[in-house]
Amino acid sequence: MQIFYWCPFLTHIATINAVKNSASSLKRYKKNVNVKILNSVGEWNFLKDNPHNIKVENIQKLNIYDLLPKEGFFKSRLSFLIIALLNLFPLLKIIKKEKPNFLIIHLLTILPIILSPILYRNTKIILRISGFPNLKFGRGFFWKLFSKYIYAVTTPTKLTSDMLIENKIFDKKKIFLLRDPIINCNLINKKKKEKLEESFLNKEFYLSIGRLTDQKNFEFLLNSFCINIDKFKVKKLVVLGEGENDKKLKKIIQRYSMEKNIFLLGFKKNVYNYIFRSKAIISCSLYEDPGFVLLESAFLRKKIITSIVKNGPLEMYQTGNLCYFFKSNDELDLVNQIILSENEDSKNVALNALKYSKKFTSYSHYKTLSKLLG
Repeated sequence: MQIFYWCPFLTHIATINAVKNSASSLKRYKKNVNVKILNSVGEWNFLKDNPHNIKVENIQKLNIYDLLPKEGFFKSRLSFLIIALLNLFPLLKIIKKEKPNFLIIHLLTILPIILSPILYRNTKIILRISGFPNLKFGRGFFWKLFSKYIYAVTTPTKLTSDMLIENKIFDKKKIFLLRDPIINCNLINKKKKEKLEESFLNKEFYLSIGRLTDQKNFEFLLNSFCINIDKFKVKKLVVLGEGENDKKLKKIIQRYSMEKNIFLLGFKKNVYNYIFRSKAIISCSLYEDPGFVLLESAFLRKKIITSIVKNGPLEMYQTGNLCYFFKSNDELDLVNQIILSENEDSKNVALNALKYSKKFTSYSHYKTLSKLLG
């Protein structure tokens, strides 16, 4: 069996690890399978040397990933347009030539979907929805137009599956719940032991992780933390991530003279050591599906303070006592939950979250995906 993954990307996002972990789980657990990740413009070069024998294949000659604009709505859309145009014929050529049994597509899915009427007879296309899908701007109509050429559609949460079924975009029989392979137990337990920067050793701090974008809502978090810092026992907040809102967030820190309390540390290859040593994880996102950091933190038995938003955090909220939940953009509720977490024994909450996180292991993902592949 031959399986191709298509997932062009511009910046470090959680979906990259999901693709990598999905591919490696197939190589590890499924016999007689050839797994290949298609490298559109050089974005997957970092994975060419890997211990899982996953082949990364350039499908066109130009490796221009480092040259493409990556920040901002219009610049990123321009970059994706360039990727699509450069790979239109190369993608068609390689699929027609090698005829993989399955093509699993993420992120820039418009290109393989447009080609699906030509490809679907020999290759089954699986649309892997990553994150909460916005059906505006014609996306729902586009999906529905090509739905008969899509073999299956997978979603990271049940709420997203229910939404697709309710909107009747795809045949109900084509929609499957496939949890993201977020939890790599051995890797997390190894990485959590790495040392932090000297300035954070033996210090108590809250932690928030994600792209510095409007979706992650860091402006709300920083303003709330600065205004109410005297109410908290823990006076430091660490933010890991990079993005277009970096300058805005630095201005907030300067406005409140919080340079000794709030730290923007940029992108970190290893976040598990920060999660492991943090007092709690805070997420103020406007949406998450499913919420990689939340689940990794749950696996590490950390206190989690999160907004109740679609779809991942809402699903966790409906599951039970897993986190300290607050209403989205409600400063008072956020502050109360932080204070509650500081004064409450949360062993049972952490244990419940740990049990929930095990739905998102690489092996659990493999078992579900394997049934779909046959």
